[in-house]
Amino acid sequence: MPARRMPRPARKASEPGTSTGRRSEGTGLQVTRFRMESRRNAVAPAVERVIAASLPAGLTQEQTDNLAVAVAEALSNAAVHGNRLKTGTHVRVKIAVKPGCATVDISDTGPGFDIAAVSDPTHPERVMATGGRGVFLMRRLVDDVEFNQAGNRVRLTVRRRRRRATRK
Repeated sequence: MPARRMPRPARKASEPGTSTGRRSEGTGLQVTRFRMESRRNAVAPAVERVIAASLPAGLTQEQTDNLAVAVAEALSNAAVHGNRLKTGTHVRVKIAVKPGCATVDISDTGPGFDIAAVSDPTHPERVMATGGRGVFLMRRLVDDVEFNQAGNRVRLTVRRRRRRATRK
């Protein structure tokens, strides 16, 4: 009779409504995944988890702060605009970190949007209009911002800057 495998006990997530997983690749790459419930009050704790997972990248404090703002915008957009705050929907988060670089993928289950249709909120005709500020901020705060073709996934990348030597 073959040995029967015992089921693994369920892992407890550190936040209600989330699942978590972390693995380390042989290349020094650490990957963390979790799901965030599509609720406004779930954004701040999710940002804290992303920042904690990105610590091994060795980003400067300014880069870490900028990443936190960009991630908050992306998570909020995914929950509010993508998933429409629908009960039972989740935003998927993946953080890939290696020394000197952190990449955060945020995706929702919505139909997406056309990134080309997002206009510049700093244009004089658009200053008072609503919408587009989150994408604008993300682009200003991190090194790379990429959207998938459907427009329901964003990838934010920050690379550690080398400190410039000061001249005397």
